[in-house]
Amino acid sequence: MIEVRNLSKRYGDIQAVDEISFRVESGEIFGLLGPNGAGKTTTIGMLTTEIRPTGGQAVVSGLDVAKNPLGVKMHIGVVPQHRSLDKKLSGRENIAIMARAYGVKNRREKIDDVLRLVGLYDRGDDNIKKYSGGMLQRLLIARALIHDPDIIFLDEPTMGLDPHARRAIWQKIIELNDRGKTMLLTTHYMEEADALCDRVAIMSDGKVVGLDSPEGLKKNGPAENVIKVGLDDVPSQLIDSLKMIKGVKDIKTVEGARTMELHIYAEKGEEISPIVMEKINSVGIAVRSLDIRKPTLEDVFVNLTGEKLE
Repeated sequence: MIEVRNLSKRYGDIQAVDEISFRVESGEIFGLLGPNGAGKTTTIGMLTTEIRPTGGQAVVSGLDVAKNPLGVKMHIGVVPQHRSLDKKLSGRENIAIMARAYGVKNRREKIDDVLRLVGLYDRGDDNIKKYSGGMLQRLLIARALIHDPDIIFLDEPTMGLDPHARRAIWQKIIELNDRGKTMLLTTHYMEEADALCDRVAIMSDGKVVGLDSPEGLKKNGPAENVIKVGLDDVPSQLIDSLKMIKGVKDIKTVEGARTMELHIYAEKGEEISPIVMEKINSVGIAVRSLDIRKPTLEDVFVNLTGEKLE
């Protein structure tokens, strides 16, 4: 359904997207996971024909996005990160604008259908100023569905929503996928990528640095366990000393909210944690927290990028 080959976008001296490649299969929920500035929104912009690539190629539903942008638009629905809705209109009227733009026949019936699908049928005639954030997001999904596209692009679909509204959007995404829609979403929420996506491409600084199913990424991570240690300071000699411990595969230093964090990727974490503590105590640094666990998607992200995903 989507084929991306060495796709790039440069703005002057800034390389926003740097020769990324991936494929999204029909019926898949595919995620682009990364922090703000990683290149996720620029990538979606190129795939939805809003941004012209600098290099490489992207094919959506068999059509080249650069050579046939109008053809591509007929096959896709887009839920943008920023809500491009007319606040003077009702939910139904906002969808009607898109329906007319796509030449949708039997518009009233189709608008009723998509409003029912997202649970807004009873509120469709209300001015959208009365809508909550979650309702507005569901309205954007309904609008994206009005011409019955094959592929839905969702750019940070739950950003800024409370946990209840976020999970309601997750349920709608799953329902649409169950109806046969191919979905590509961007997110900076680990839990969201883990819960929804069949496969995830981890992006950092415009590059794809990891690509697999969430379980595959965790299973093929750097080690069996992650030992997280919260410290006030992390001198370089401590890291050098910890790297000498048998079973330690990698170490990343991450700046936490109140402390520095050492992420120690190791085999048999329970067995070597006393040795880790001994090494830390030997340099006179207080341990603020200690956690030993199996790698999560966040741990994989930190290992691949060296930064936390807030």
